[in-house]
Amino acid sequence: YTEGVNNKIKVIKRNAYGIRNFERFRNRILHVMA
Repeated sequence: YTEGVNNKIKVIKRNAYGIRNFERFRNRILHVMA
């Protein structure tokens, strides 16, 4: 389970390079994990 979450976070990080706002980045991670 943790492995899948880590992979999702890696993908989000890759997609998040354009996101300057850390709040939005954090919310996306929380949204994906929900």
